[in-house]
Amino acid sequence: MGTPRDTDEQELALCASFPTDLTMLLHAAAGRMTDELDLAAVQMGLNDVRDWLVLAALDDGRQRTQLELSRVVCVDKTTLISVLDRLEKQDLVVRTVDPSDRRVRIPQITATGRKAYAKFAVARDAAEAAALEGVDEADRALLLGLLARIASRQDATLAAT
Repeated sequence: MGTPRDTDEQELALCASFPTDLTMLLHAAAGRMTDELDLAAVQMGLNDVRDWLVLAALDDGRQRTQLELSRVVCVDKTTLISVLDRLEKQDLVVRTVDPSDRRVRIPQITATGRKAYAKFAVARDAAEAAALEGVDEADRALLLGLLARIASRQDATLAAT
């Protein structure tokens, strides 16, 4: 197995060989961000970036079932249960029973979870700044706008099914 530097060079070469392949480029970009954010998560006592994604989704104040939450954070429901179990043990989330269906659980972020979310947001911002270093503000805004459009189309497609 190669060194991390060898791996980085191999990944760069792979991306360079697919300059017009949106899927390959998005996958590589997401992989790089995930690596950075997994490290930040571990440094602050979380398991990985999925923990933060769950906290971020819960911090918006909307009540969602576990199934709805799994769709929002793009984590399969079985994996989400493990993430929620872990976060609940750390007092970052609590799960309540849905009054209309006792089989359904509704996760909610705790005050401790909000603090962890805010702390991790600083690490996320630093990782994003490093990833976008050298990209001017207009291009950043364009990139974020395009990604938001792609993501919202995905959300609309899922909602229709």
